[in-house]
Amino acid sequence: MTGYRPARRFLLLLLLALPLQSAYALRVERYFSASAAGGKGIEVARGSSLVRFKTGISSSAAAQVLSAAGFQVRNQLKGLGWVSVSLPAGMSVSQGLSLLQGTGIIEAAVPNRVYRPSRVPSDPFLGSQYALSRIEAYGAWEYGTGFPGTVPVTVAMIDTGIDGTHPELKDKLVGTSRAFTPEASPTASDDDLLTPVCNHATRGAGVAAAEADNAAGIAGVSWGAQLISMKVFDSADCYSDCENKPGRICATTDEAIALAIVELNALHDTPALGKIVVNISLGDSGSCSSPLQSAIAAAHTTGLMVIAAAGNGYASEIDSPASCPYVIAVGATDNTDSLAAFSNSDTLMISRGLTAPGVEIYTTDISSGYAPASGTSFSSPMTAGLAALLWAAKPSASNDDVKGYMMDSADDLGAAGPDRYYGHGRINALKAMRLALGLRDANGTDSRAVAYPNPFRPKRDRRATFTVPEPLLSANSEVKIYTTEGELVRKLDALDWDGRNDAGIEAASGVYIFRVKTDNGVSVGKMALIR
Repeated sequence: MTGYRPARRFLLLLLLALPLQSAYALRVERYFSASAAGGKGIEVARGSSLVRFKTGISSSAAAQVLSAAGFQVRNQLKGLGWVSVSLPAGMSVSQGLSLLQGTGIIEAAVPNRVYRPSRVPSDPFLGSQYALSRIEAYGAWEYGTGFPGTVPVTVAMIDTGIDGTHPELKDKLVGTSRAFTPEASPTASDDDLLTPVCNHATRGAGVAAAEADNAAGIAGVSWGAQLISMKVFDSADCYSDCENKPGRICATTDEAIALAIVELNALHDTPALGKIVVNISLGDSGSCSSPLQSAIAAAHTTGLMVIAAAGNGYASEIDSPASCPYVIAVGATDNTDSLAAFSNSDTLMISRGLTAPGVEIYTTDISSGYAPASGTSFSSPMTAGLAALLWAAKPSASNDDVKGYMMDSADDLGAAGPDRYYGHGRINALKAMRLALGLRDANGTDSRAVAYPNPFRPKRDRRATFTVPEPLLSANSEVKIYTTEGELVRKLDALDWDGRNDAGIEAASGVYIFRVKTDNGVSVGKMALIR
């Protein structure tokens, strides 16, 4: 036994040296009230609330009343007149607030809200993703980043197969990915190894849902969206760059695509997949085929959303399956918001078309790489990523609701109103999120100050502009910009900023807090500055 004691003593010292886990780890729950926008509710601390006692009620008397009702005074917010109260074990915040109001000593009782750090991701190639700024994804992420509440959202890529080893995609894949070889009689098989036929689907998947805020690579439009791969090509037909192999055609069929849609339709109520956004970055000229039309109509009726690329031939009609009923057709814009030279147009775009950036889109590539990609094939998954973002924020919405949020909030380009080139306009993630959550109406009324562009690149953008929410509009306004540590950087008398501090020196790259103040109130927001 003598040889055991040093070992035991060493183990004890080791345990003492380890950091103790806090017994007060923050726990949260979702609180819903009559004023909660869009039914989304707010995140609040579980087991506590903040109260203000009625005038004339002493602290000791209040503590006695609360104790008798099962509550305990936890902390005094000195000088503010507010007290934090612990709720009885297992009681929801909503129940607690109701019971507190019934004690007769409470002037006001409110939930203890939860706040999170800025939604600017840490991905190093973010500066190469101009499209995220163009569609105002950074502002949208302040309201939600695509991580689901009660219902997950999955982007299904009917394409050339996703590279399941890519570090930005492997943890996003759920369910059983499938392969449908486009032979005379296609049969479905499990694509367990997730081996891509070529790079096309891997690039599209990254645009929609690459892992974000992981200090690696890029950020997808929806940080929390899941992926499932529906491979409808044969590896014997395609080189890695999706060119034809000798004697082969790197292509797929109506039948293979329809089978993939049918299978996804059968998975619509699978809890692991949740809401399903189907992306089809494939196409050929001509009207929608009857088999595809039947498959897509059934999927729409079930509740799936189908989004497809408009095509890259600069033709006067969009490709099929983008031309099929119930499909959202997506054309491509460039970094100046002009229609891409290759993007197809069509009168069908007027009723159900959108555009999204599709030129030099930096994204994931096979063999764990990254590359720029151009085509409506990448505008389409960008839109699918936005649909997933919206559905995660408002899972009660229907597929038609989500379509409406995107179309009613799009930035109108070209001729006024929907047109054959831009459809309803270029997608705007921030406006769509606000519309979905009831924070903005279709006429553009905002309820929160916003910086544009965000992120702000002074050398390219020159100046950032701050919007004032309509309820705060007045003749006098002031903007103050702070570091995240609270240090004042610049006080502005106008609603724009050149990226310099009060001494005229260029502010460093980073996240900044801005505070817009008018005679009618104050609104606070965040922005990223990138040199």
